[in-house]
Amino acid sequence: MCPEKASTSIDEERGHEYVDHTSEMTIRVRAPSLAEVIGEATRAFVALVPDRSRGAVGRDEREFRLEAPDRAALLADWLNELVYLGEGECWLPVDVEVTTLGEASVLIRGRPMSLTEPFVSVKAATLHGVCVRETPRGLEAEVTLDL
Repeated sequence: MCPEKASTSIDEERGHEYVDHTSEMTIRVRAPSLAEVIGEATRAFVALVPDRSRGAVGRDEREFRLEAPDRAALLADWLNELVYLGEGECWLPVDVEVTTLGEASVLIRGRPMSLTEPFVSVKAATLHGVCVRETPRGLEAEVTLDL
């Protein structure tokens, strides 16, 4: 059985339609540099995950070195690392500092999360449609998250 239709646009002549998916969200980020795109994408991702740090103690810093074949894949890989940190290690980044981008080294500060509060989970950042493009003001990036 087909699910209920979400908002659609129909091409009557060709007999097909486009259906919006409610289980995905696209993040669009604008920033002057790739380092700032990664930082802003991190902040956008963290804003989607309710803060479960009440009752948690301590802070820690972690450093990551990312490598990918292109800027778009780098962005998706980084967001997928954040999915793992939240789900696998119950760790929420509270600050991000991109130290270099030759090898894409990212320094993030965060704190442990409490397991007592439920939250909506981001399953993954998808490679489908991910892009980082030049604009007159710098870079614009889009990545779709599977919720």
